[in-house]
Amino acid sequence: MSIANEPPEGSASANGLRSDVVQAVQGQDADRLQNLFHKETVADDYAKSVLSRLKEAESSDTDLTLHEENQKQFLVLKGKSTDGAVCVPWLVTEEDGRWYLDGTPLLTAPSCNGR
Repeated sequence: MSIANEPPEGSASANGLRSDVVQAVQGQDADRLQNLFHKETVADDYAKSVLSRLKEAESSDTDLTLHEENQKQFLVLKGKSTDGAVCVPWLVTEEDGRWYLDGTPLLTAPSCNGR
């Protein structure tokens, strides 16, 4: 009998979180992406839905950047699609030394003005 080694939830730093999200998005790894969201902020298939929507939009030229605004950090996914621009901002949070994305929809979209 073997015990599976699951990666820890979240990331060790905000920059590490950005790198982990890049890898998950580029690799279409819904399980890994899901693991990067604070579990209290998203449904079980949230990451799968995000990746499906990006695929449906035929998103290309995707870039993920850390952005600070009003003393808060955001990870912003930007790209191009067949219908125009793609922009998805997530709040970055830290809890117990681990960094997570917050999937709660933002009322304002930082860094989503243009590409």
